[in-house]
Amino acid sequence: MDSWSRRSPPRHQSTLFDFGGIAAIEIAGLFGMIAFVATSLAVGIRILLLAARTRLFPETTVGLSLFLAGGVGTALLIAPLFLEDPEPQTPYLLYQFGTAICHVGYGLLFVFVWRVFRREEKWALVLYAACTAGLFVGAVGMALELQPEAAMLGNFTSNSVWFWISLGARFVGYVWASAESFRYYGMLKKRLEFGLADAAVASRFLYWGVSLSAVVVIWINTAVQQLMSGSEDVRWASLLITAVLGLLVAVSLWFAFFPRRPKAVASGGVSDAAEGVAQ
Repeated sequence: MDSWSRRSPPRHQSTLFDFGGIAAIEIAGLFGMIAFVATSLAVGIRILLLAARTRLFPETTVGLSLFLAGGVGTALLIAPLFLEDPEPQTPYLLYQFGTAICHVGYGLLFVFVWRVFRREEKWALVLYAACTAGLFVGAVGMALELQPEAAMLGNFTSNSVWFWISLGARFVGYVWASAESFRYYGMLKKRLEFGLADAAVASRFLYWGVSLSAVVVIWINTAVQQLMSGSEDVRWASLLITAVLGLLVAVSLWFAFFPRRPKAVASGGVSDAAEGVAQ
């Protein structure tokens, strides 16, 4: 995500295995992000196809969130890494569109969490509004702050107030989402003992909570890398963490929305989880 949309320092001989001058750890980190993007697109499309049939709010918002933030937006952010001698405006436009699309996806997740889990709670409405406002203000500020010349050099992010407002909103929103997911997993697990819940729905909450928690750690990793951007050791550690977390998000999302069950039962979607919340 943000950690991959920055300028990489000049290549040098690494103590790790190298492949054509590119350290193996960088390849691993990029592989983790590609797995994250691919899984987000696959899961997002699957849920959106279901939403086209059901026309229900949960499927629509979660499907769009995954497709936009995890899929299209993140793909645009890492796209400059695959371009050789791009036109000056290309990295700038990719970053601007990618950031905007990601923030729309984040906001859709926040509205899902509020509407599905805490629709009647006033504090939840305030928290949702604050997170959404933070996303909007941070995204607009970063967009206005970035100059094409800086983007051409790969300097996509800065230690500005806009970056921290956006990151803070993301962190709080995803912590909230993961907490709600684990809370309802615990509730449904207790109901399973009495045959009052679906084990597959409970598992979806668990795996989705794991994926959201991994994203929270990605935000923390992004903050640490930003604060210690001059440290080469921190950069390598950040790339390794990105690789592990990207794969963790991909695997947990896959198990959450592509469960190994009979087809007659596996066709349910996010609305199954919403029904579990309402019980």
